[in-house]
Amino acid sequence: MTKQEFTERTYDHLVGWFCEIDLLLKEDRKDKKIEPSQKRQLISTAQSLLHDVLDNLEDEQKAL
Repeated sequence: MTKQEFTERTYDHLVGWFCEIDLLLKEDRKDKKIEPSQKRQLISTAQSLLHDVLDNLEDEQKAL
């Protein structure tokens, strides 16, 4: 697997993870089974990963 293939698959998995977290949080609005602190942690982790991805994309654009 090349670095580009690894990067593409990683991004695909991250996008899938973001979609699943979004769906989980939306569904939990009714059930309220997830603790607020756990929701904050999930959102914080998602934001951190998103910032890392954006930084990586910016670095790749600068390299072009």
